[in-house]
Amino acid sequence: MRSVFKLAMLPALALAVLPAHAQMMGLSWETNVVLTQPDLDMIKSTLASKIHGQRQGATATWANATSGNSGSITLLSIGSRDGRRCEQIDYRMSAANRTVTDHYVLTSCKQADGTWKLS
Repeated sequence: MRSVFKLAMLPALALAVLPAHAQMMGLSWETNVVLTQPDLDMIKSTLASKIHGQRQGATATWANATSGNSGSITLLSIGSRDGRRCEQIDYRMSAANRTVTDHYVLTSCKQADGTWKLS
């Protein structure tokens, strides 16, 4: 019976300690690809014209010859929140040297004014 108690305590202890550890570590946002303003403008334009409002699975690419950065954007899933369309989107970016990449999955929801905001 004593060994059963020890086995049950390990997961409970792990659950108690992990959130505190994560809280002490704080949030971090690491990036390997440094995007220029024109890169960001291309991403925004690609989202507006080829991703937002499309069917699940829609994919588009962008490339900036000046910065050498490029990437792809994929609409992973569509849902709703408070009656608004929300989209889970996969962003993949490569730096000019192609040896470093970034990958993010973010959710955007359409606002009443027609704009999209991260949720």
